[in-house]
Amino acid sequence: MAKSLVCAVGKARLQEAAKILGETKTLVSTALQGVYQSNQATAAAVQLNNLHLIRGLIGREGCTVFQMNGQPTSQNTRECGAEVNLPGFRNRENPQHIAELARIWNVAPAIVPKQSPPPHALEIFEKAEQGSIQMLWISCTNPAVSLPNLERIRRTLEKEDLFVVVQDAFMTETTQRADVVLPAAIWGEKTGTFTNTDRTVHISYKAVEPPGAARSDLDIFLDYGRRMDFRDKDGAPLIKWRTPEEAFEAWKECSRGRPCDYSGLSYAKLTGKSGIQIPCNAQNPEGTARLYTQGVFNTSADYCQNYGHNIQTGRMISAVEYRSNDPKGKALLKAANYEPPSEVPDAQYPLWLTTGRVVYHWHTRTKTGRSPELNSAAPNAFVQISQEDAKRYGISQGDLVEVASRRGKLIAPASIGEIEPGLVFIPFHYGYWDGSDRPRAANELTLTSIDPISKQPHFKYAAVRIRNLKV
Repeated sequence: MAKSLVCAVGKARLQEAAKILGETKTLVSTALQGVYQSNQATAAAVQLNNLHLIRGLIGREGCTVFQMNGQPTSQNTRECGAEVNLPGFRNRENPQHIAELARIWNVAPAIVPKQSPPPHALEIFEKAEQGSIQMLWISCTNPAVSLPNLERIRRTLEKEDLFVVVQDAFMTETTQRADVVLPAAIWGEKTGTFTNTDRTVHISYKAVEPPGAARSDLDIFLDYGRRMDFRDKDGAPLIKWRTPEEAFEAWKECSRGRPCDYSGLSYAKLTGKSGIQIPCNAQNPEGTARLYTQGVFNTSADYCQNYGHNIQTGRMISAVEYRSNDPKGKALLKAANYEPPSEVPDAQYPLWLTTGRVVYHWHTRTKTGRSPELNSAAPNAFVQISQEDAKRYGISQGDLVEVASRRGKLIAPASIGEIEPGLVFIPFHYGYWDGSDRPRAANELTLTSIDPISKQPHFKYAAVRIRNLKV
């Protein structure tokens, strides 16, 4: 049976899938890192949206697209503007949105960040490498394991002219390279809210006090703001809250009227319930179970978060261009032609590498690696290859193998079977804080290529070669 050169799926299977999707009356689609960290990531994610829009399978029971986030509080960081956006999904090119934030914060509009977006993570490290950034404050992440091309990341973190502050609950590969470490409380040691992928807001109360000198992230940042003496335009303190609940009340006002409207919520309302879905406001006091029920979307030029991009090149669409054909609440369909990955197997590196998770660990094992039960279930990195490739390279189950790319190498035991020939899988969780004597982090091998819109790295593919170290 002939197969597609791109996806290696037979024509009959593709037609079968198309028939199911074309006839189904309900459809729930999900996307996560397997989509977001692949080649043409944003374009691929958009096609899921397109499918639901074309079929009308959105805004009604049993139909949705879950474009999920990779971490439990990622939704909140996006809503609050910590993902190089403005709070409340406001548009940095919309003067009215800038004026709203200036009013809420009581600052001059010129203070509110606008123009081009701030640099993304890899661009920040590139600027630090070049010397134009001389201080990094790293909070709740472990880039010395989680970012691609780790040799370059380590070299940057270790620069003498770069001052590195790391805020974390545990010692990690990144804290080992820090000039200052700020001990942070974990979820059971602080109070706050978090929002899951179907917009349900939950409250989590402090269960125990943080140990030693550890403090919540909120307390650390508030202390920093107090020491910096940030002021509003009237000379009063810019940051007017001191507790998690006061911060939540301020956020409610900031979110009012936006897609993530929290204005109808409160700590009291959230307590004792299993969560309330936003938008929650005067019009929807008990929350909103389903969006887009009337076929109206957040695309109006005066309301939208941004004016979009060319999903193949990443070119930002200008305000003038977008307003000249204002969708006014209509959904947008965007198509993209297939483009090959930036690196493909060749004679020197003949195999595909992809990385991903195992069920027992979370990201770089900062916490799960310290759980005896979880760590004993999955104590080590491994290199998964097919039976055909194992035979070809003379590799047996458990043999130590070296996997090399153009950027680095990894050594780990082989796990044979349950994978396509020509493909190598390595879990990305494993680093070096627990004393590994060999390179075992998957991101020693990965590319620094990024998606032109989301700026997420292409973790899910690279060209590699493999050899048995016992031969």
